Amino acid sequence: MDIEIPLLPEAAMIRAQTRHAPALPFATAFGAPLGALSNLASLGAVWHRRIHTRRALARMDRHLLSDIGLTEADVRAEAGKPFWRE
Repeated sequence: MDIEIPLLPEAAMIRAQTRHAPALPFATAFGAPLGALSNLASLGAVWHRRIHTRRALARMDRHLLSDIGLTEADVRAEAGKPFWRE
């Protein structure tokens, strides 16, 4: 007896699109390098977001900071971190 588990719409769409897709010949040969490039691009996006978020925090005035529950000392500590630190 097979039990059908409903998929999320995105998962069902991806499954339908890839069910009959042929395997790409370079997928196994270049899979690891392409995966590494993808990870590097993701890391770059995280670093970029941190830079912009920390700059935006540094520009906020005391009133806005109190609205989000931060002090100026909190912002100085966060804005002083290098982009690669979480």
